[in-house]
Amino acid sequence: MPELVAAALSRRTGRLITPEATGLAAPSEHDDWLISPEIAQSSPTRYLVDIAHADTDPYRRAFLTRSAYTLTAVVLHDWSLPRTTPPTRGRRATTADVEIMQEMVHLVADRAEHRGGGHGRSALAAYLADDVSRVLALSASAPVRRDLLAACAELTHLLAQITDDAGYPGLAQRYFHTALGLAGEAGHRTLYAITLRAMSAQALRMHQYKYAAELAEGALQTVGTDAGHAVMAFLLSQRAVARSHGGEQRLALKDLTDAETRHGQATSPSGPFTAYPRAGLDYQRAQALMRMGRRADAVVAFQDCLRHRSPAHRRSQALTQARLAELLLDGGHVEQACVHWNLFLDHYPHIRSNHMDEAFIRLRSALRPHRRQRRVVSLWDRAAELRGPHITS
Repeated sequence: MPELVAAALSRRTGRLITPEATGLAAPSEHDDWLISPEIAQSSPTRYLVDIAHADTDPYRRAFLTRSAYTLTAVVLHDWSLPRTTPPTRGRRATTADVEIMQEMVHLVADRAEHRGGGHGRSALAAYLADDVSRVLALSASAPVRRDLLAACAELTHLLAQITDDAGYPGLAQRYFHTALGLAGEAGHRTLYAITLRAMSAQALRMHQYKYAAELAEGALQTVGTDAGHAVMAFLLSQRAVARSHGGEQRLALKDLTDAETRHGQATSPSGPFTAYPRAGLDYQRAQALMRMGRRADAVVAFQDCLRHRSPAHRRSQALTQARLAELLLDGGHVEQACVHWNLFLDHYPHIRSNHMDEAFIRLRSALRPHRRQRRVVSLWDRAAELRGPHITS
């Protein structure tokens, strides 16, 4: 019955209504549906509409944001499976619908880099739940349908990233799995691999190093050896970082060398899913070298990253300053570290990001033993003034 009611409502309203959205499912079943990463990949369109709708409801959002990050088995998409048949009734979607969604991809990516994941996250969820769901319910030619699903996968990937940046790793993981499912339905191997790579980076932040390595390996298995140079550099650099955490220094260094070579040959157009900025590669190189204990080389790599980083990428610029400051302070270079901590604090009030808040907390903790030093006193006082009500340490 819920399936029939959902189908009738979808036809009547011209938008995709899931059985769960009808309210006819039992609450326990509904909760299980919302927190299942497996369903997110097997029924991605249906899952996305329902979870995005729930994310726009403050009451239901509270349940979602408390969902736990889990170690889900890495089962790669079977690319031999037939893709989902598009709807066949009503107005047809066109390339104009694809262009609108692609414009949103660029808008969201730029906004997240400038202001952090705490700004506009629920607005993107609402856009996916309402505008995008209406487009996905339309009939379309096979090429347009693939492009729509790919654009939807990119938006869902971005929602996962900013959700993670907002401090909700469990919910972000559900969105990442949904993006994987959508990329699979679109037949887009590159996008699928890029999402696996993002999931690997998230796993590293969650200190799940073996899981991160499996995801990074899966990303490279997905694209094979025929991917573009920018994509290969992007994927190899992440595997290098994952391998450095696993103690595989020789293999990690080889991946970094291969990533450098690939990046030097890249000619991809600019865009959040097509280009790999030089600063991003420098940052990954610094992360890997730092994990290997090569502090001096890591400092140089972070400095290279800052030199290549676009001023528009304010969030990444600030987090790089924080990482470099931590590394310098750990090496006993207190005055140099204070320079970069101050630059981090220049950005901090303008960006809403859980990762920024974590860096701020690490700043206070790292500086505490040095509070009596002249250069640290003013920095400590400045940090105290900037501390928001959400920061407790």
